Amino acid sequence: MARGTLRSLTWRQALVTLTGALLVGLVLTLVEGGFAVVRERDKAERRITQIMNLVAGPAATALWNFDTALARNQFEPVRTLDLVDRIEIRDMGGAIFAADGVAATAGSWTGFIFEGLLRAQRPLVNIAEDGRRREIGTLVLFIDPLAIGDDLRTYILGSLLGGLLRNLLLGAFLSVIFHRFLTRPLIALGRDLIRVRPAEPLASPIRVPRGHRNDELGYVASRINELLAQLHRSQTELRRLATRDPLTDLPNRVLMTETLNVALERAGRDGTHLALLFLDLDRFKHVNDSLGHGAGDNLLREVGGRLRGALRQSHVVGRLGGDEFLVVLENAGTVEEVAQAAARLLAALSRPFGIDGQVVHAGASIGIAMHPQDGADAVTLMRHADVAMYAAKAMGGGAFKFFDKAMTERALVMLRTEASLRDALAGDRLDVHYQPKIDLATGRLAGVEALVRWPHGDRMISPAEFIPVAEETGLIVELGEWVLRRASRDAAHWRHIHGAVTVAVNVSARQLAEPDFPERAVRIVSEAGLLPRQFILEITETVVMRDVAKQMAVLNALRGFGFGVAVDDFGTGYSSLAYLKQLPVTMLKIDRSFVNDLPEDSAIAATVIALGKRLGLTTIAEGVETDRQLEWLRAEGCMLAQGYLLAKPMPADQFERQFLMVMAKVG
Repeated sequence: MARGTLRSLTWRQALVTLTGALLVGLVLTLVEGGFAVVRERDKAERRITQIMNLVAGPAATALWNFDTALARNQFEPVRTLDLVDRIEIRDMGGAIFAADGVAATAGSWTGFIFEGLLRAQRPLVNIAEDGRRREIGTLVLFIDPLAIGDDLRTYILGSLLGGLLRNLLLGAFLSVIFHRFLTRPLIALGRDLIRVRPAEPLASPIRVPRGHRNDELGYVASRINELLAQLHRSQTELRRLATRDPLTDLPNRVLMTETLNVALERAGRDGTHLALLFLDLDRFKHVNDSLGHGAGDNLLREVGGRLRGALRQSHVVGRLGGDEFLVVLENAGTVEEVAQAAARLLAALSRPFGIDGQVVHAGASIGIAMHPQDGADAVTLMRHADVAMYAAKAMGGGAFKFFDKAMTERALVMLRTEASLRDALAGDRLDVHYQPKIDLATGRLAGVEALVRWPHGDRMISPAEFIPVAEETGLIVELGEWVLRRASRDAAHWRHIHGAVTVAVNVSARQLAEPDFPERAVRIVSEAGLLPRQFILEITETVVMRDVAKQMAVLNALRGFGFGVAVDDFGTGYSSLAYLKQLPVTMLKIDRSFVNDLPEDSAIAATVIALGKRLGLTTIAEGVETDRQLEWLRAEGCMLAQGYLLAKPMPADQFERQFLMVMAKVG
């Protein structure tokens, strides 16, 4: 607060005090004046009564005897009194018998105050010999208004002047007292309040004014300090909640971004290196789905503790959200040292966790971006570390990978591909081609495989370009349902004209992870008027073996509805024969990589065919492109085959013309 403002407040307070004192004094003076008026009236009444008592007897005698000389003799002493201006003796008719003096005109205030006293009269009485009283006239006195009000005027004037002086002295004294004991302490409190910083309320506490520790001002100052302490505690808690992850108590995204910016500024100033590690758990969704979100929260707390324990004190780890964590390594040193730090983190998370009585294996993938070569600001470094993390996850997880520019280019391609694919799905601009499956024993059509195709302008985009993007972005779920719906529509058309055709449709891992996938698949097929037994759902061996217990439940549900189940790319993974025997599988597909080597390298293909015969499963070879491959498969007892030698994937109308119509004629 400015000094001039404080001075203005002091003068204003003094003026208010003086004005108040004067008003109070004026009221007191008016009250005292009122009492003085009453007192003067009583005094005047007593003097008039005394004069009447002295003059009334002789005046009555003079009137009774018609003795004017006697009357004038009585007037002389009365006239010497300042109080009476005129005296009259009147007979019963009101005529003046004797008079002396001239009546003065009453002033306005005197006449108002002494109304009823300025003209006094008394009956004159004569006492007869028989003792009876007989009224013979009236004695009238005219009172001098100046004389009767002189004492009152002097008293009121003295009271006003004395009261004014007294009130001025009292007001000045009160102003000094108020300023010393109230205004100055309040101004001091105001100055202390101005110095309080909202961000640090306890840095400048309110001082209790001297001499006021145990009075009201001390109480107010103490309460303000208590409020500042509460504000400090509340701000501390709000700051903690705003910058800390409530689940793991690690720094959250806001604080980690601030920390990274400060670290980048320091690294730029000192010329040191900095590494940013973007960490994502590999199997967190599985924990949530199988054990519940409570177990997932417990796992995140354990992960946060292990990450803190595996890092140096100067390194900072925070949680961005979900199962994503960020680690800032200042003074990172060499790439080898950063790699060692990442390896320590992976090792710490590779050990099993005990969560709600269950042993849980989490693991993680780490992407690493280095400053300054991979980015000069926080946003760029975080984006590049995120890209590197997805590259590490694409390697199978449980690994770390450094960022390079090629990753960014791949990420941009992925974003553009995802956007275009979403538009194509929304606009129904995709297509489904069908590749026939031939029965090697009879040479007849045994079914078809539905394969999604993406016509884009004057070229056909390869599934190898957009299927991985759909898998990674989750768009594969919508895409898979679209293919199943289109295949159901075409199969319903063929069934109506040419008879039932078995259709195989590929199913992704993300589709199988959907809790209601079996019910949705049945609903799509039923809407086309078909039965699930006309469809074979093809699932890769890697997907089946990733979580056998969970996949077994889903596959049993699908088989219960009537769907056939084929293991695609069989032989490329690490299937357990014990699990394979338990799984509700109806068909094994020999991967094209084994068919390509036929008949020279036939060990794996022969083993798969023999295994299928032993387990009572249909075997089918894909990617058949030569007559020698076809002859070997037929001779070995493989039941079905598909490939360019037999037929390429083709649009629905072409497949209908070349196969269904021909077969109908042959039949």
